[in-house]
Amino acid sequence: MCGIGGVATRDAQLQLDVGPALAALAHRGPDASGHLACSGEGWAWSLAHTRLAINDLTGAADQPLANEDETLFMAFNGEIYNSPELRRHCESHGHVFRSRSDGEVILHLWEMEGPAALARLNGIFAVAIASATSGELFLARDPLGVKPLFYAETAGALTFASELRALTAIGHRPGSVDVDALAQFLTFLWIPDPATPDEHARSLEPGTFLRWHRGDLEQKMFAELFDGSVQDIDEPTAVVESEELLRAAVDRQLLSDVPVGIMASGGIDSSLLWSFADGRVSRAFTIEWSDDRNGEGVHEDTRAVRELERAFSTPVDYLPGAKVEIDDALPASGDLLADPAYELTRFIAAAARDHGYKVLLAGQGGDELFAGYRRHLAAHLLPPIGPAGGVGARILSRLGTDRVGVEYAARLSRAAGRHDPFRRYMELCSYSSARERAEVLGTTEAEVADDVVWARHQAVYEELPASWPSLKKATALDLKVYLPGLGLAYIDRAGMEFGVEIRVPWLDLDLVRWAMTLPAGVLVRGLRGKRVPKQLAARVLPRDVAARPKRSFGVPAARVSERGDTGSRFRQGRYFARARRMVEAYVDRWPDP
Repeated sequence: MCGIGGVATRDAQLQLDVGPALAALAHRGPDASGHLACSGEGWAWSLAHTRLAINDLTGAADQPLANEDETLFMAFNGEIYNSPELRRHCESHGHVFRSRSDGEVILHLWEMEGPAALARLNGIFAVAIASATSGELFLARDPLGVKPLFYAETAGALTFASELRALTAIGHRPGSVDVDALAQFLTFLWIPDPATPDEHARSLEPGTFLRWHRGDLEQKMFAELFDGSVQDIDEPTAVVESEELLRAAVDRQLLSDVPVGIMASGGIDSSLLWSFADGRVSRAFTIEWSDDRNGEGVHEDTRAVRELERAFSTPVDYLPGAKVEIDDALPASGDLLADPAYELTRFIAAAARDHGYKVLLAGQGGDELFAGYRRHLAAHLLPPIGPAGGVGARILSRLGTDRVGVEYAARLSRAAGRHDPFRRYMELCSYSSARERAEVLGTTEAEVADDVVWARHQAVYEELPASWPSLKKATALDLKVYLPGLGLAYIDRAGMEFGVEIRVPWLDLDLVRWAMTLPAGVLVRGLRGKRVPKQLAARVLPRDVAARPKRSFGVPAARVSERGDTGSRFRQGRYFARARRMVEAYVDRWPDP
């Protein structure tokens, strides 16, 4: 886990200003830094790297790394979990390694296979590979988008970096604020790839690579997460196979030369990881809440973690939720993220780093793979009821209560007023109306209409297999859009701000591809979702933990604000009000948010 950045240009005399580049990436890689420049007729490129040393702690693994004859160079951020077998494959073909680092396998595979090598990797990565002979520069991002990579192209020159703010430090000049992206942020509390708040900067989409050569750009997908097939499997068999796959994923992701900890929420996703680590995580970190005025159940997380602490005999740090700062400060990375899960993760990452931990496991991905959110059940079961849905939502919104159940009933009613499955699902994912967005951004409602802010989701939705039921389409949409845009974005930015790598074993590629073939009837039965992980938890976890209802990784709603600017006491109104304040601050500070 590191920071990478660089430039490629047709001007052979132009080089990267190394000082600002390395300084902007230093928090992502506090252990070492390096840079390299190369040029030829009609091209030049520069690579910068800051290192968080996890595998092979020696200087031999410092980057940029070179192949044997120094014709290829690489700056890499991430972990390649199947690197031991890939290393053996490369060595069997005569390749000689300079280090024991996991990322070096990419260079040698690339020598043999070029971009096709990317499909062999099971891991989390953002990588830049540059040729000292042709001048070509390749950028690639892992298939799930766990690791970020931003880029900008101007007049044939390419700039790239692990974070938006670093992109500017490396030399990119921001364009105007992207109003569509801000409207998406006000809708979801995050911005879907490939958009960013900067109209001239883009996030490289997961599972794709970008090729730059003498000013020409080419982008291609190198990996897909599913092919549309659905296997014939029953629930008991799926539970057995899921255990085998998850255990293998945890084993792979414990690859480390430094101690590994875990973010323990008390939910079944992180608890199963904790169990399958078999004593190989040496410390757990959790946030303890005492305030539960709205019946949100957040205080029950601590009770579950204490039971797991007794079961696994792992030391646990109980971090007081009252000390988590939930304000409107903009992320240091330059992103826009309004979900308080970002602040919670920052709080845990800071504590982990204080205890000397560079690596944590986290439970991201289990809900998206196995239909664990209430909105997945709604996608599966909610019927359209026409205009009555909107009427019901307005009535419930006027009750003057902040109870979670009433809020969700209002959202369900509003969604049921939509005529097609895609729009019903998107209502459940949205925090604002076109009218509210237009008021904040000074646009017409048409300019920030639902069709505008939902465009990325709709494009992905329309590419999903037509034969899939609404439930599978909803989980696939979350996997391809929601996770890289929010769930994985906030753990990367929050963790790396303190030099902590957060790994996500539920998103192991073998497990993901298997889970995406499960039929809807195995994912959900009646009114109960996430059947496979719950049945697995019942087999291996303490009974009270396995039987717990789903809780979100969040803060009590009252901590966000006392009252939303929309006049609603619902969490949705509070979060929209927070997003509004963040947009206003972001625009005021542009182009240096």
